[in-house]
Amino acid sequence: MNIVLITCAVVLTVTFVFLALEAMDTLRQIKKTALEVEKLALNANERLLDVQPAFKVVNSVTNTVVSGWGKLIEMVVSIFKK
Repeated sequence: MNIVLITCAVVLTVTFVFLALEAMDTLRQIKKTALEVEKLALNANERLLDVQPAFKVVNSVTNTVVSGWGKLIEMVVSIFKK
């Protein structure tokens, strides 16, 4: 009976050590991934700041086109209302 208990204790100890090592490896990988994501986010933020003037130009052109179409539609509607 003692041999069975000792064998179970050894198996449990080995399993616990293995799981602890795997948990440490997983946590190390999560830390590395989090650092890489942070670098990516900072890099993306810098690139978005570089592109922001282009977005402003596109927005102004879009507003101009939309307002032009709006005036054209109002003119056509006013013609049909008469």
